[in-house]
Amino acid sequence: MKLAILADARSPIAVNWVRWLVEHHHEVHWISSRPADRPLAGLASFRVLPIFPELPGGLRISRGNPILHPAATAIRHWLTPLRIGPRARELAKWMEEIRPELLHAMRIPQEGMVAARMRKLGGAGRSIPLMVSVWGDDFIYHARSSPMMASLTRETMKSTDALHSDCQRDIKLAFQWGLRIDTKTLIEPGNGGIRLDVFFQEKSASWMVKDFSLPEDAFFILNPRGIRNVARTDTFFRAAALVGKAVPNAHFLCLNGEAEAWVRRLNLQSAVTLLPALSPEKMPELFRLSPVMVSLTEHDGVPNVLLEAMACGSFPVCGDLESIREWIDDGSNGLLVPPGDPEAVAEAILRVAGDAGLRKTAAARNKKIIAERAEWNGVMGRVEKFYHGLV
Repeated sequence: MKLAILADARSPIAVNWVRWLVEHHHEVHWISSRPADRPLAGLASFRVLPIFPELPGGLRISRGNPILHPAATAIRHWLTPLRIGPRARELAKWMEEIRPELLHAMRIPQEGMVAARMRKLGGAGRSIPLMVSVWGDDFIYHARSSPMMASLTRETMKSTDALHSDCQRDIKLAFQWGLRIDTKTLIEPGNGGIRLDVFFQEKSASWMVKDFSLPEDAFFILNPRGIRNVARTDTFFRAAALVGKAVPNAHFLCLNGEAEAWVRRLNLQSAVTLLPALSPEKMPELFRLSPVMVSLTEHDGVPNVLLEAMACGSFPVCGDLESIREWIDDGSNGLLVPPGDPEAVAEAILRVAGDAGLRKTAAARNKKIIAERAEWNGVMGRVEKFYHGLV
């Protein structure tokens, strides 16, 4: 098939999805919504359509970190809609040139919004089937951030021919935001699935203990979410303080070096290591090093870190969300907790730390779930079939 993908080319999630399409000999034209280098060999073409407004470095938590200060996110919610029209016209010209059989916008804000507006302009873009993917906070957070974002979300839902989501919950929400009743829908992991050859390995992560000066006999608890707008990092560190009193060898790992304030405030310097951003290739080893993975958000889809942790045998302790319940049976293959309750989170971690049998049983069950429902070739094979149905 001749496909156009509108997605942030810096995203490992998008790269994982598109890599399969390229390796299976589809003609892929990647249009990146943010400035980036060509992410993959074998693309038919690569170009940049900068939808997101560039913001001053001072509005970032760190210049070297893509996480934005909350004020920056708010500014983008108000500024980005102003860019939709001009970018839609540019996209329309490219669709006239490329003439793909399908355009897939891999997020509602702002890629899906630009694609939906482009279809109103007529020309070749109007007749090209449009598929849009939902990310976990598209409806719950971004769509409600401003009146214009809400209006653009509704416009996108009314315009798309197909909707992809990683959970049933977002399909239900999409209909509330105007998705047509006859729209085709697909529920599959947002990153295209888990590569079993990478995540099912038993490769040792002992190098991490040495390189990051970690305690050798520690029981590691990992927070791979770091500081994000939707993450309850505060709950994680407050729970860490409680767990440390009961489990002296507990050691907490957090993937973001900008959490020093929480560590100092709670006097956790000896119990926490703040790790730098790791490449996707190194993440499986980090999960294997950590018997427990903690993901605390108040709204989310199905986090990729959840599926990756399940694949590596790291026991999930997650916020109790409808989308997470589509993968986790509370008390069996994971524990679900109120994301804002440090005592409940600490209690869950202590339960897992004290029950090796629970960890072993959950690890075996989770690997089976991943192999059956989230294996990369299986997921993308179903995606390919879905694409064919649209084309």
